[in-house]
This record gives sequence, C-alpha cells and structure tokens, in this order.
Amino acid sequence: MKYISIFLLVLVLLPVAAQDSQGAREVQTERTIEELYLSQDIELQIMRSQALANDQELKRLALRNIRSMVENGNPSEGMYIILESLATEGVAHQVRSEGAVINNFPEIRREASELLGRIGGEQAKNSLLRIIRDDPEPMVLAEAAYALGQIGINEDNQVSDYLAQTLIRENARAMPDNNLAFSLILSLERLSAKTGGLPDPEVLGALLEAASSPYIRTVRHRAVEAIVNMREHGR
Repeated sequence: MKYISIFLLVLVLLPVAAQDSQGAREVQTERTIEELYLSQDIELQIMRSQALANDQELKRLALRNIRSMVENGNPSEGMYIILESLATEGVAHQVRSEGAVINNFPEIRREASELLGRIGGEQAKNSLLRIIRDDPEPMVLAEAAYALGQIGINEDNQVSDYLAQTLIRENARAMPDNNLAFSLILSLERLSAKTGGLPDPEVLGALLEAASSPYIRTVRHRAVEAIVNMREHGR
C-alpha cells in the first residue's frame, strides 16, 4: 500500500508540472528529485530529504555526506540530482513566507557548485552554465566559473563564450567583484590549456578589458598573464 501511494503521488504531480511552462526547468528538477523516493538506496533517500528541507543545517549535512562520497570515489546519478537541486536553491526553486524568500542560501549553492565541478561531466557542465546565467550572487558565480574550468568541456566554445560574456558584464560595473573576475580569468585560461588555445576574439577582448578595468592589481595582472599563456597554448 505504501508503494502504491507513492506511485499515485507521482502521477498526480506530473500533470501539474506540465502546466507550468514558465517554471518548466525548475519543476523538472523537483520531479526528478522526487523520483529518488523510488530508489532502493536508503542513504540517497535520507540525503534527498535533507536537501529538500527548509532548514539550512540539514542542507549542509546533505552536502557533507555527498562530499564524503565524492572523496571516496563513489559518485552516483542520485548524488548529481541532489546537488543540482541544492545548487539552484532559492533561485530556480523558491519558498516564500509572507512574501519573503526563506530558502535563499548562497553558501549552500556555492558549495553545491563546487561539488558539481568535482564530479564533472556533461550534466554538471550544463547545470553550472545555468547557474552562471541565473544566480545573482557573485560568490556563487565565482565558484561555478571555477568549476567549469575544472571540468574543461568547451565544445563549440560554448563554455568560454558564457564565461567571456560574464566577464564583460563584470568589467562594465562601477564596482566589479574581484573574486568573480579572478575565477573567470582562471577558468578561461584553463579551458585554453585543455583545448589548445582560445582564438575567440570575444575572449581576448574580455581579458583585455579586465586588464584595464577597476579591479585590484592582482586581477589586472592575472588577465595579462592569461593572454600571454593563451598565445603559448595556441602555438
């Protein structure tokens, strides 16, 4: 009877998810994480419950458990699903009380982004690109950018274009974020090293702008070094 009830709950939720076209991506993530109830892995079910709780400490506990599994070399599809949910917590999926978002935990999103980078792969890359596109917090963006450089997938310059556009926007700010710019520069350089150079003029233009933008000296010098190193990678 318990398993029948769970199955019926999933069937009820599916039509509701299909009706919300504006939040299709968010609903898809929720529906996928709900499917972990059907898993035979009790540990994954526990982490799923921790990740979906509104309590920040329970989410931290889920991240600690996932980190331990990653460090022990035991990543799984279920872990990825949980991390994707945590990495968009408070942005793609919001819980409100009296009009205020009560599940906006940037530090949780930052750590989940870091773990996605450690797991790697195409799915993690796509999740991190969505974070770069949607997240408003510079520290989360910086972690996602760094993770994309770690993963190193850059087919058709998709990732480097995203990173370059983000750096261009940051360069244009009156008070740009130094940590975010530094992470973007490092990742662009890493992608260059892995793919044999980044000839895209937009990338070089973003780095040249960073070298003369109102960043601290360390960031400006790092942009110049990245340009020099990219030239070496392309030879």
